[in-house]
Amino acid sequence: MGVLYHFSEIFESSDAESIWDIAIPVEDLCAHLKERFGVEYSSNQWVYTQLRRYEDEIGARLFEKKARRDVNTFRVCLHREMLEFIQKQHLYVPQKIKAARGAYDKILSTPPAPQDTPTDDASRDTSVLLGAGSTVYHLASIFIDHQHSTDRTFSLHTHNAGILPMLLGQHVDHRKLSVVAAGGTLDPVTRTLLGDPGMSFTRKKFDFIVQGTSLVWGEDLFIESLQEQRIKKTILNDFEGCKILVLTKHEFQDHPMPGVEPYGKITDYDYVIVPRSIQEHPPKKHDRSFQESLGRFEPEIMNWNYCILRIRTEPGQERPGGR
Repeated sequence: MGVLYHFSEIFESSDAESIWDIAIPVEDLCAHLKERFGVEYSSNQWVYTQLRRYEDEIGARLFEKKARRDVNTFRVCLHREMLEFIQKQHLYVPQKIKAARGAYDKILSTPPAPQDTPTDDASRDTSVLLGAGSTVYHLASIFIDHQHSTDRTFSLHTHNAGILPMLLGQHVDHRKLSVVAAGGTLDPVTRTLLGDPGMSFTRKKFDFIVQGTSLVWGEDLFIESLQEQRIKKTILNDFEGCKILVLTKHEFQDHPMPGVEPYGKITDYDYVIVPRSIQEHPPKKHDRSFQESLGRFEPEIMNWNYCILRIRTEPGQERPGGR
């Protein structure tokens, strides 16, 4: 994971428009691993052997080798076909952690909404629907890491099979974090439980609904999987709760997703949370596309690591879900 983190660091500080344009000389990678982790490799090829072993361990391709004139030296770049959950989980890790932390802080700082039942609102579980995707993976990890640092208890509902193994682990106090998995058939590529969302979830009203997406073009939201499109659309239109869209900014593009219809609009959400860097970096295409969207947002919290942006609404405008 440290090597993938390094790719994100280099990309953010470079002039490259895509993280797939980054190719790290193996000598530089060795120097980074020695400086950051104290690991010293006996040969350049041994570094790549270790990377391939990690790929074999997780069952997915992450890296490619670009040859140079000297047979003993080469550059390492990212595998271009990153479609599976396990692959996307390794992309833009610093940015995903920042956005996930912003979502957690937003949830923690917001008191539970009043319920229709006579339950004491201060003592009841805060219900959170965790959607599909790898950014939500990091949010689930934060819930676990901080389970004993707050008096709040949470009921986590999800159809994200990629986060279930850690949520069901022995180290999780399920008195603090209760877990409700949606019904459905496992999609092994996206690690999503696919079913009728109206039937798969035990409820349609939550305190918070947190989702990611693959691409944002203007106001339109896109994702590759047709089944997941249907689930996201139903959650946006029929489910109630404070709806949060977590993004890394790389989703903002100047074109729609080819051959795919949008499943919703960014204005269907209440909040967008993106990472923030206090360092000056060359603006990239996704930064410019994000800047064009800023008129739709009102800054609520500008943290060192993230921005919580409230979606602007016109007078009398009602969002899906009756909000």
